[in-house]
Amino acid sequence: MKVLVADDHAIFRQGLRVVLGELDPAVDILEAGDFGEALTIARSAHDLSLLLADLRMPEMDSFVGIRALRRVLPRVPIMVLSASEEAADLFGALEAGASGYLPKSAPASVILGALKLILAGGVYVPRELLSGGRPLPQPTATSDRGDVLTPRQHEVLALIADGHSNKEIAFRIGTSEGTVKAHITAIMRVLGVRNRVQLLLAAEQRGIRPRPGG
Repeated sequence: MKVLVADDHAIFRQGLRVVLGELDPAVDILEAGDFGEALTIARSAHDLSLLLADLRMPEMDSFVGIRALRRVLPRVPIMVLSASEEAADLFGALEAGASGYLPKSAPASVILGALKLILAGGVYVPRELLSGGRPLPQPTATSDRGDVLTPRQHEVLALIADGHSNKEIAFRIGTSEGTVKAHITAIMRVLGVRNRVQLLLAAEQRGIRPRPGG
């Protein structure tokens, strides 16, 4: 799994490295110190699995920066981590295209759980920041169309079609079994299926069939 961490505080980026190591011991982490640097990396790193971004960094206004990143990475989950605990910033980030929002005061266990959720295609919002009954905007990071699987998700789907277990898939693509499960959940959501049998049928409809000796 490849992750871009964009934050103008090096100490906080270092702390996120520890959390991401819990998510996937083999994670490849790229770092940016402002929105401009994050956009440069995002344009060249086509296989990103996840983006963690501070809301307020140099180079751009906060929500403008998130929108710019979303345009460059239309299919990559974006988690905003901010010192702000204002509901207005939460909703602003989601409307700009974020898949989730976390205060920087959140414990590592909460951050880890939230990241697993958005990697599986969900949206994470802290309940304590919701106010006024305002409806949550639909995230732009996910879609129900069947043509938005990421390259890594296509790879996982092909390995499922070959009959590999989650453990075998994790070994073959060099990630954790938990990350594979997150990918499968996201694939099922995109394809509108609920179990592995339906997933195999969907794979066949897409022309993804078991390879000889696969």
